[in-house]
Amino acid sequence: MYKTYIKTLVFLATVLGCGLLTPDVLASEEPKERKSSLRVAMFNAPPIMELTEDNQRRGFMVELLEEMAKKEGWEIQWVHLDWPEAIPRTLNNDIDLIPFIAYSETRAELLDYNEEGILTGWGQVYTHFKEPMPENIFGLEGRTIGIIKNEVYGIKIANLCELFNIECNFIEVSTYREAFELLSKRSVAGVVTSNLVSYGYDNELIRKTPIVFEPRKVLFATAKNANPQLLKTIDRYTRLWRFDENSIYYQLKDKYLREITHEEPLPPWILYTLLIILGLLLLAALIVYLLRKQVKVQTQDLEDQSDQIRQIINLVPHMIFASNANGKLILANRYAANFFGINMSDIEGYKQKDLISQVPKAKNLFEDEQLLLRRDAHAIQREVATHNVEGQKITLKISKVPFVTRYSRIPSVVTVGVDITEAKEYEKQIQHMAQHDSLTQLPNRLLLNDRIHQSLALTQRYEQNGAVLFIDLDYFKNINDSLGHMAGDNLLQEVAKRLKGIVREGDTVARLGGDEFIIQLSQLDRDAEQAERDACLIAEKINFALAQEYQVDGQKLFSTASIGIVIYPRDANTEESIIQRADTAMYYAKSMGRNRYAVFKREMEKVVVRNHMLERELRKALVESRLLLRFQPQITSDNDEFIGVEALLRWNHPSEGIISPAEFIPIAEENHLIIPIGEWVLKKVCYQIKYWLQQYGASPFITVNLSAVQIRHSDLVSYIKKLLDKTKIPPSLLELEVTETVLLHEARISIDVLQELKKLGVRLSIDDFGTGYSSLTYLKKLPLDKLKIDRSFIKDIPGDPDSETIIRTVIGMSHDLGLEVIAEGVETKEQLDYLRKERCSLFQGFYFDPPITIEQIEEKYFAQVKQKAKAGNTIINFQDYSKK
Repeated sequence: MYKTYIKTLVFLATVLGCGLLTPDVLASEEPKERKSSLRVAMFNAPPIMELTEDNQRRGFMVELLEEMAKKEGWEIQWVHLDWPEAIPRTLNNDIDLIPFIAYSETRAELLDYNEEGILTGWGQVYTHFKEPMPENIFGLEGRTIGIIKNEVYGIKIANLCELFNIECNFIEVSTYREAFELLSKRSVAGVVTSNLVSYGYDNELIRKTPIVFEPRKVLFATAKNANPQLLKTIDRYTRLWRFDENSIYYQLKDKYLREITHEEPLPPWILYTLLIILGLLLLAALIVYLLRKQVKVQTQDLEDQSDQIRQIINLVPHMIFASNANGKLILANRYAANFFGINMSDIEGYKQKDLISQVPKAKNLFEDEQLLLRRDAHAIQREVATHNVEGQKITLKISKVPFVTRYSRIPSVVTVGVDITEAKEYEKQIQHMAQHDSLTQLPNRLLLNDRIHQSLALTQRYEQNGAVLFIDLDYFKNINDSLGHMAGDNLLQEVAKRLKGIVREGDTVARLGGDEFIIQLSQLDRDAEQAERDACLIAEKINFALAQEYQVDGQKLFSTASIGIVIYPRDANTEESIIQRADTAMYYAKSMGRNRYAVFKREMEKVVVRNHMLERELRKALVESRLLLRFQPQITSDNDEFIGVEALLRWNHPSEGIISPAEFIPIAEENHLIIPIGEWVLKKVCYQIKYWLQQYGASPFITVNLSAVQIRHSDLVSYIKKLLDKTKIPPSLLELEVTETVLLHEARISIDVLQELKKLGVRLSIDDFGTGYSSLTYLKKLPLDKLKIDRSFIKDIPGDPDSETIIRTVIGMSHDLGLEVIAEGVETKEQLDYLRKERCSLFQGFYFDPPITIEQIEEKYFAQVKQKAKAGNTIINFQDYSKK
């Protein structure tokens, strides 16, 4: 009817246009695209495309395309290949057209498709007639399935099996023939492919399963933007021919696809319904006949009716059985007989106790029977998890109805059980997905809140304590940015395993999202202080476990964690406040330097509020130029000569005065304010060097500290290059300092960025050396000029053997690597003398000067600078000091 309607519209259009146009004439009105040769993919997919034994091409798509070529003047060059080669060779410009392909979003990024579907196909699972027939996709569990490499339906069935956790062994082959030959030999249990192709390999050994999925149009495709006019021409012919029942399109469908288009088997439920209706009609006819002919034989009539009813009941795909007050089984259909493992012919001899004896695990099916035999009993419904005679666990929706027959007067109960095992499994999977994180399979926030809620009720009832540990991975975003999300996901899965290995069986490890985890500890000590100590002990184990080396995609990674602890109900008594305050404690731990834990105190909330206030004020300070620089001299071991300064950032708050960088720098890094602040510092330093060169004819170098955020997120190299070009200062007078922690967590990015900075000619230094995990092998990869010994090792010398050993080792290693070495935090003459004895070449600390102003630097040290300028040295450096 639809085709007739379309043809009518075409006819009216032609009449209104004062002409009668045939499809061929319509085709001829379009501009023809002529091509000397059209390379078309040809692979065996009968009856769509087929290469016969005598190398003749035939098939629906072959002849359809050749008819188009005849009308358009194309010369088709058929390129024989296997299906997996079709798309790669098309993208390699070896093929112009793929004539038998299904659409997918992934392919659409590389290919262009025509719009009009030539045919419609779907995915079908086929099995050997000797293999058990799977009723649905779960029937593929544990089987070996053959799929065509790169075919849409094979990819789809694999994704479906993965989605529902169905373990299948998939074997990829290159041709349809190979797949069906494997199935014929039972080398595989099943084959998945298009229903259109399967008819070309049909034989008595292969049968269809009811597993049908993913209907898709059959289309033509070319490489992206390669030949849009070709696809438009194919669409034009397709539309014209499909509206003409006498066209070549329908002739070829009738020739090759008659079996496919006309074979429409009735669904099983229609057959069952017809059988039931037929049975009922036969029953009614039989009753009428018996009433007329054998009125006196009522007993026989009842027996015949009973037989017919049993036949009908046996057609119902659910368990049905009935037993009377004496425990005798008076009715059972085929499903029930199979469930209990009895023959249909032996039903009348069985009692309830016999069934229970045969299947003890099914005893719960007969519960409530005695209650239902009372006069005032009502029907009941419930779900029952039970087992059949083979020991398989089955969930049934049971309905039990009491009744009394008009003849026996003995009360009985009929039981109907609907198998809902598969539905319950789906329900369980959906519930699991709703309550668990898909990446780590840990409980999510929804399930975590429920468990905290239950734990709160128990702690209040039994006067116990619980704890929540809020865990946030340090520098995790660096790993994601440098190595990619795949590596980040693998790391999160490994973290989840380590956390689960630390806690007790009844505790909960959950993932909130990103790199945030929660551990909920239940039933801790009644004494809140002892509960806190227990929670802190767990936190220490977590910090140690998460700081160990990770192996991810063949790379060694390190990742520490900051942990916030809340003891409930002492610190909070609702799910929301518990997690919120644990989060507050975690941020406090992070602000204290990361890789540590902190127990929630109410004062921490003030810290969080203050941090938010400082963030707002810091943005304002950047605009109002309230940030300033102080400079701490760096002195050589040779006559205490001044050669450089370290630029140190300070914040002059209008009401609080000077705010420590230890307080505002982490806030600036957390909110990425450090990027504009860092650019401001670099600009001030470069112009200060330029001023000194112009004013005094020479300049010491200035060291500037770099943040991890600057390395990771800003266009640092480009910005410094522009500054150097604009100020025209010697690049060696600018020294950039990074901490060992930044290098550790920014491994891949930092090496690349430092290499680019080194090419600009600036000097590079590593700060706080010895506090992290750096190795000689790692240091050798970095283009460093100087290594700074952390003040934590300087403060205990001389006199502390461990610190002295570390310092001697670092200085020796620096000399071996050709690096200058500077000690920071020098405060006493004894420290200075010891360091000089160990051949340390540079010093910085309060023994010489605290951080001071530019004016103080010039007043105290620039007499030396003027002398160097007179000697012709415009650049003050210390390249030879490490050798003295």
